[in-house]
Amino acid sequence: MKTITVSSYAKINLSLDVLGVLENGMHQVDMIMQELSFHDDVTVSYTPDPDRSKGDIEICLTTNRYYLPTDSRNIAYKAAALMIEKYGNHKDGGRILIDIFKRIPVAAGMAGGSGNCAAVLHGLNVIWDLKLGLKDLCDLGAELGSDVPFCVMGQARRNHMLPNRIRRSKKAVSCARATGTGTEMVPLKGMKKAVVIAKPDIGVSTKEVYQGIDDCVIHQRPDTEELIEGLIHNDFDKILPNCINVLEEYTLKAYPEVERLKQKMWEINQPELVLMSGSGPTVFAVYDDLKSAMEASEKLRTMGYESYWTKSF
Repeated sequence: MKTITVSSYAKINLSLDVLGVLENGMHQVDMIMQELSFHDDVTVSYTPDPDRSKGDIEICLTTNRYYLPTDSRNIAYKAAALMIEKYGNHKDGGRILIDIFKRIPVAAGMAGGSGNCAAVLHGLNVIWDLKLGLKDLCDLGAELGSDVPFCVMGQARRNHMLPNRIRRSKKAVSCARATGTGTEMVPLKGMKKAVVIAKPDIGVSTKEVYQGIDDCVIHQRPDTEELIEGLIHNDFDKILPNCINVLEEYTLKAYPEVERLKQKMWEINQPELVLMSGSGPTVFAVYDDLKSAMEASEKLRTMGYESYWTKSF
């Protein structure tokens, strides 16, 4: 049996702009995604079975979250199925075992599931010795979900057991600009700050939010070019004013619990920034020092919120 464990990192959106609807019905976006050190652990194993014919490969998925599906409804399962479809015909029959130890909140706008999916792509690339490059893996990820290519790139940088050709790629970064439907990536220099993440005890449908945003008036949009210039020069006078998520126009009104959480986070320890990530309901706060972030996270927990402190890199 061959086994690899991949750290599957959470992401936040430093900015998110929706530019319109494409002919295929998907929304055109322009956003800056930033990876966090907060992560799930995804262990991928492959066990050959002499009783199975070549290409006859079973997928078994387990997780520490009882409410998560462990069949084809799980995007990590879909990643394994895609790898079997593309590359399994020439492999000995056997079983792919996927175990996901979840820390990242589910349905929270932090790409937890997309990261798990990306980790399976990385894992099978190594176990099956496919020698796929990072661009190949990103292209596979784009077939599975909009956030998956970014997660593939971020994991490549931080998981030191991955092949050097993956880790040393120019695409192996923790921050990127995503355009189109979110799968067209431009690598960027990331922001290094202490971060608090918190969420109310609700889930938010990404599909609902993107459908709802079409009827919203967008009062303020990020200047993405200026934000990128700020990241390049570590100039927070340009970064912070352009950390804007237009999806807040819908989610904060449809889910007032998220708006209340955002206001409470502004009131704790004077953060530099408070913003919703993705379509919500997760809200993050940025601090200059880890001690302030830890104290803020603890206060949020005493208020009944699910909260964690971490850092960006």
